[in-house]
Amino acid sequence: MGSAARLLRTVRFADCTLDLQTSELWRNGKTVILQDQPFQILTTLLETPGQLVTREDLIRKLWPDGTFVDFDQSLNKAIARLREVLGDSAEHPQFVETLPRKGYRWIGQIDHAVTDRSTPAAETKPQTVPEPIDQTAATRSWSKGRTAFYVASLVVGLTVVLIALSYYRTEWSQKANTSSIRSLAVLPLENLSGDPSQNYFTEGMTDELITNLAMLPGLRVISRTSMMRYAGTRKSVPEIARELHVDGIVEGSVMRSADRVRVRVQLIYAPLDQHVWAAAYERSLPDVMQLQAAAASDIAEELRLQLTKDQITRLSRPRVVNPEAHEAYLMGRFYWNKRTRNDINTGLGYFQKAISLDPSDPSGYIGLADTYLALGSSEFLPPGESFPKARDAALKALAVDDSIAEAHSALGQVYQSDFDWPATEKEYKRALALNPNSAVAHRRYSFFLSKLGRHEEAISEAQQARELDPAVLFGNAVLGQAFYLARRYDESLQWQLKAIEQDPHSYTASSGLASIYAQKGMFQESISVLERVPGDSSGDVMIRAPLGYAYAKLGRKHDAELVLTELQAKSREKYISSYFVSWVCVGLGRNDEAMQWLERAYQQRDYQLTWLGVDPIFDPLRSDPRFSNLVHRIGLAQ
Repeated sequence: MGSAARLLRTVRFADCTLDLQTSELWRNGKTVILQDQPFQILTTLLETPGQLVTREDLIRKLWPDGTFVDFDQSLNKAIARLREVLGDSAEHPQFVETLPRKGYRWIGQIDHAVTDRSTPAAETKPQTVPEPIDQTAATRSWSKGRTAFYVASLVVGLTVVLIALSYYRTEWSQKANTSSIRSLAVLPLENLSGDPSQNYFTEGMTDELITNLAMLPGLRVISRTSMMRYAGTRKSVPEIARELHVDGIVEGSVMRSADRVRVRVQLIYAPLDQHVWAAAYERSLPDVMQLQAAAASDIAEELRLQLTKDQITRLSRPRVVNPEAHEAYLMGRFYWNKRTRNDINTGLGYFQKAISLDPSDPSGYIGLADTYLALGSSEFLPPGESFPKARDAALKALAVDDSIAEAHSALGQVYQSDFDWPATEKEYKRALALNPNSAVAHRRYSFFLSKLGRHEEAISEAQQARELDPAVLFGNAVLGQAFYLARRYDESLQWQLKAIEQDPHSYTASSGLASIYAQKGMFQESISVLERVPGDSSGDVMIRAPLGYAYAKLGRKHDAELVLTELQAKSREKYISSYFVSWVCVGLGRNDEAMQWLERAYQQRDYQLTWLGVDPIFDPLRSDPRFSNLVHRIGLAQ
């Protein structure tokens, strides 16, 4: 076909039709979505059927401006996407054959092609002596010719109109798709360095891109905890979008080379898997935050989002970072996100290193605050040690930059441990105003509202948190907790069962499910759930205390006594929550002893005591004046 192929408008092969003018591909009469790079590869191969097209030629065609990408990997992905659309395979090709280390060639049969040129003139016939002209016949012939001319003109005109409409339909469709994107998910960026030890850096870049996008107005952005499960996924973009209920997907790659960082991102209209925008950014390591801000700003412009003056200022003036301090922070987050006690402590060391390298960068302080909150609320550290350190770190972060939502959210958690409820709500509201897409802030605010007895608001916040973080058990567990504290046990059970399906070994989900069963009088079911918790968590007070409570309520007094003795002994060796120890006493009907443990919790500033006003476990104590007095001292109402 050679250079003549460039004159073709429509090329047909197998059950496919390719329109080169409108960049559309039909298969069995239905439009097939083919992104730009696979489309260019297809047209290039069709220009020279049966001939080798080298990888170098394709790379020059796809990236003529030298835009930085991992060419080999990106070309492989584009070829794989083309084969997927054509129903082809590399092992048994029908259309695109791979010539190892050389390139590709088209081996499919091209059935039909229509050119843009007019039909060639008929060959000249030998002249003959003309017959006498029949005027009547001539008139009929002229009339038929005129009719044929009008019909042909009409057909040509309609064809031009249809082609134009097809072109503009594509343009209108793309614009409509872009403007209709109001929810986004950022797939984990791909590490193009080839060095697995750089995964922490790539994950950090993904986190920061999500954080920047989450602050944009009128856009729902899925949290990173839900997105990390898609790292290395084989699922298609439409499939991921359906699971997360989003309109748009952002995907891309990160390449770090010496002191330079190169990021390429593209925006896809998910329902049609339609590429709508792409860009590449390159910065030095100190300017890596400018790179993230530029990407977020460009996406906001593409989506026609109306940014406030403060948002424009924040995106246009990102801070310059100390590369070593920023690396330490990213490494800290990498370990912190694993959520085990050892990994959290490892992350703590990196956050401290980041602060020592650059005390003016708020990131390290935010990481430190989150770490101490996690250690304190998980009973890994005494609250009297963990929460003051979290407060100090959050305040230092805000002293550097008062517009950091994560620092306000952390400070709200600290104020809650102080039983300062107005200050707590103020900080949560400030955090959500700065970042309405923070699933963590919505979760924390939901818990806060439940504790105050504002259950409908709490359920609403929990639902928003779940929408922003749908793929992790926390979303279902938090919603289940909100219904549980509202005494809506059947609805609570529905969500806790979903949480336990996501992770049957989670002690958080197991504890929540066991509590619901206990309040429904299903004590054996409660015990069965708790006894299935893996050994490394089965000794945790959050598992042992509800187990002792269920034993007592089922009439297994001896087993309950053994659990109580075990917890009492542990409390003499290290800090454990006195609040939870009191559960077993309530189950055994030892109300005086339960009150003693609760008073001890108050003296220890036990964070768990913030649940006291609404926890169903303590309903048998609510008529006790000592209990009412304690609830009042905490600043709560029963």
